[in-house]
Amino acid sequence: MLIDSFFKKNGVDYWLEAGTALSAYRDGKVFEWEHDVDIGIWREKMPSPDQFISFFSLKGYKVIIQKDFPFLDNIIQLKVDSECNNELFDIDIYLYTRMEGFAYMRWIQKPEGSYNLLKKRLIFILRNLYNPNTKKWVRISRLIPKKMIRFFFDKYLHFHLSTSTCIYHQFPEKYFLNLKKIDFYGISVNIPEDTNEFLIHRYGEHWKTPDSQFNQSEKWKKSKARVELRMSLLPSPEYYNQQR
Repeated sequence: MLIDSFFKKNGVDYWLEAGTALSAYRDGKVFEWEHDVDIGIWREKMPSPDQFISFFSLKGYKVIIQKDFPFLDNIIQLKVDSECNNELFDIDIYLYTRMEGFAYMRWIQKPEGSYNLLKKRLIFILRNLYNPNTKKWVRISRLIPKKMIRFFFDKYLHFHLSTSTCIYHQFPEKYFLNLKKIDFYGISVNIPEDTNEFLIHRYGEHWKTPDSQFNQSEKWKKSKARVELRMSLLPSPEYYNQQR
């Protein structure tokens, strides 16, 4: 598994996350309907975005930093970018921040509460101006000086963080500090040592029972791991300059 080689090369411990942790531990394989693998790492230990790009872009992957936002906060995605590599899985790498005995991962681009749809629309408009990835947005962004786009993005991001809430993934940090090894497709990988309690926290008491409709029925929304908190609970994210 390429992700295993990459993190070992960079001296970073990682663990199986979300549905991958569940399927690997319970069934010994990735669910047949899954299209990606979920990995967790500590935000403080992560390699630089450029290291991800230089390594994985040569291996048939497109590296997407924070869904093309100009900052990096909680996710790096590796998308299979070659028809020759159709046996590979997409990989979602979740970045967790430790604070006061908990591990947190927030979703800045998914505000909750009052005016959440307007706030979400505004931050995506500013993202598309800052980092346009379609011909339409390239044309529009060329009409506005880059310094002005950055100024408005900075101001709005500060407002967005200080006035909004979002759904965090929140776990006792012990789950990700105390890890054990399991075999996953012939590779020894990490998973929370207290696997039963971790999976109860993530999926509920009935995690041992296969449920192919778990996502479609939106049972995942009832997870103890999902908590609505102020976006400003964690420090402002660091910019990663993707401006084209």
